[in-house]
Amino acid sequence: MHWFSNPISILSKVVDNGYYISEGPPTAYSNGIRKVVRRIPIDNLLTETDGPVRYWKYPFSDMKTTPAFIPTVVKAMAEIKKMSENDLSERIIKNFEEFFGRKLNLTD
Repeated sequence: MHWFSNPISILSKVVDNGYYISEGPPTAYSNGIRKVVRRIPIDNLLTETDGPVRYWKYPFSDMKTTPAFIPTVVKAMAEIKKMSENDLSERIIKNFEEFFGRKLNLTD
C-alpha cells in the first residue's frame, strides 16, 4: 500500500492480509506518518520517494523527490523502530526481494 496514512485502526487488517506498506519522505517530519511507521511490522515495511513531487518541509525543503531521499527515510524509520539503519535497510531489501520475486545483487 502506497503511503498508508489512515485510518490506523485498519492497519492490523492490512498487515494480516499480507500487504506491504511503503512510506516515504514524510516519515522524516510528519508525526502522523511516524505513528503509522511505528505500528507497521518491519516484515511489511517498504520505502519510497513518492515522486515526482516537490516537498516544502525540512529536510526536503523546495526539493523534487529523488532516490537520494531514501537514506534519510530509512534513518527516520530506524529511529522510530529503535534499530540500526543497517539492520532496517537489510530487512527492507529482503521485503523488496520478496515482493518483487527478485534477488538484488548489491555487491557491485
